[in-house]
Amino acid sequence: MADINVTPLIDVVLVLLVVFMVITPLLSSGLPVDLPMATQTVTVNDAGQHVVISMTKEGTVAVDQEFFEDLDNMIAAVRTEIYTSPEPNERKVLVKADRSLEYAKVREVLDKLAESNFASIYIAAGKEK
Repeated sequence: MADINVTPLIDVVLVLLVVFMVITPLLSSGLPVDLPMATQTVTVNDAGQHVVISMTKEGTVAVDQEFFEDLDNMIAAVRTEIYTSPEPNERKVLVKADRSLEYAKVREVLDKLAESNFASIYIAAGKEK
């Protein structure tokens, strides 16, 4: 009587499950920034459907992991990211700005995005407890 031993298969599947559970929260897009807190927020899971613009406390601007000095070059990179994706109508722009950054610098980026006709722009914030 020959039986298939499935114990090694179950062991491998459980190890893969644990690995994915540990790694998945670490796959956030953009640069790590200290987000401002808000009382009313909507939780959005970013699984690649957003083009993330990160603004650090030093004032540097990055699209995903690529830094830009000029806002026109940043807009070109955002357009490239959106239009080279398989579903360009589904991708939105997410702005993550550090809480210690002056609002005027954030407003510059938001104005440039609005001038470039990006309709859906989200601003990231942490939830107050």
